[in-house]
Amino acid sequence: MSYIETSPLKNTTIMLIFAERHEIRLDPPYQRMGGVWTQEKKQLLIDSILNDYDIPKIYFHIYNRESISKTGIKYSVIDGRQRLETIWQFIEGKFNLSSDFEYQKNPEINLAGLGYEDIAKEYPRIRIQFDSFVLPIIGVTTDDEDLIEDMFSRLNEAVPLNAAEKRNAIGGAAVRAIREVSKHRFFISKVKFTNKRYQHLEVAARLLLSEMYLQETGKLIDTKKVYLDKFAKDNFDSKERMASLKNDVEVILEKMSDVFSNSDDLLRAQGNMVLYYLLFRNAISIGETSKITRRKLLDFRQKLLQNRIAAEKDYANSSFELLEFDRLSQQGTNDAANIRERLRILSNELGLSKVEI
Repeated sequence: MSYIETSPLKNTTIMLIFAERHEIRLDPPYQRMGGVWTQEKKQLLIDSILNDYDIPKIYFHIYNRESISKTGIKYSVIDGRQRLETIWQFIEGKFNLSSDFEYQKNPEINLAGLGYEDIAKEYPRIRIQFDSFVLPIIGVTTDDEDLIEDMFSRLNEAVPLNAAEKRNAIGGAAVRAIREVSKHRFFISKVKFTNKRYQHLEVAARLLLSEMYLQETGKLIDTKKVYLDKFAKDNFDSKERMASLKNDVEVILEKMSDVFSNSDDLLRAQGNMVLYYLLFRNAISIGETSKITRRKLLDFRQKLLQNRIAAEKDYANSSFELLEFDRLSQQGTNDAANIRERLRILSNELGLSKVEI
């Protein structure tokens, strides 16, 4: 079915949907990450439900019978994940109502600061009203996942998704390659920064873009948002090319995984990820991977620090190269010229014979 059909779902009270939560997939590939709402925003949603306000529509992708029989999953959430998670967390006692909550139907009833179980014990009728609240869920039927991804992107057009989340919603071959690379053991085990807002996908996109451009032109390219978005859109249908590119990137990530430790402090931020990737890529191409060790990378970081301290006392006798590396690391680390110069300095410090990038 290469089109979309939508209709309101029946029997969508809070308690019925909560009872079916194990049959609902919250994290289809196009979704943003969960758990990004603040406590105040969660409390406001529960406030709205208890006071019988309308809440925004929730969209479910309805799976066909064959898929349900294989996986046991009836729906995936196109839009509304944060709302569902918030409601379920409230029922599970993960947070309470705000201290200034006011029950508008009867201001004499004080529910401020209470949790779901407190309400169930002290005000069972209000708990029943909450459980019976009908969630405005729209069912979406289609077999074309690209249409679902397009729908997610459109629904979130006015929502502050970050660059990686918006790009993930584009769909297509390049985005699938980005997702697969981001699941490599290097990201799962070695990097220290989280994937809470798709940071792993952002780095994976930069690596794939850099690899493609080096293969096609022999030069580096800026890894800024405009180029990453263009990469995703231009390669929407390039299945074979993206599969090959993914494999090439993962070969280098494997070598990197052998050097870095789990949750490595050297990989605590995104700024050096493309730099390290290119360092290993170059070392592989010239047969000098043995020159890259974690000890040497740690020593280089310490050398940067010592040179920084020395420059404060005696600038003239400090290392200009290391100060330049420091300066560039504080500036636009997605700029090709910046990456190239830092790569040259780091490669020289590690004793690589040449830089073929």
